[in-house]
Amino acid sequence: MSLLDDIMGAIEDIQTDEDLLELRFRRPLVFQLGPHTWAARCSVQDPQRMDPVALARMRQLTSVQGVATSDLRLLTIHPEDTEPFPGATTSFDDGTLEILEWSQPSDFTGQRLGTCVLRR
Repeated sequence: MSLLDDIMGAIEDIQTDEDLLELRFRRPLVFQLGPHTWAARCSVQDPQRMDPVALARMRQLTSVQGVATSDLRLLTIHPEDTEPFPGATTSFDDGTLEILEWSQPSDFTGQRLGTCVLRR
């Protein structure tokens, strides 16, 4: 068995453990864009806790879109739920969370990271 097999096995164990998934994706959110609606179990993170290199890349996006870095959030959707389209919004933390874009899928998990803005 190779190291890659070990890693893929560990990821599969984590992604099929319902208790861990419930902890990780503990925010049930409903996103809307026009007539479309997506109900999803989500993880929302404040990017201020990110590594400096990733935060610098996010600042480039924010300068183009005219958004303060402090208003950005990172969104991960439960593996069984459908990712909302960019532009979809939901009520969140006394404001509106809007999806700006999605990253490419991870080679290991297949999940994508959403960059969002929290508008208040």
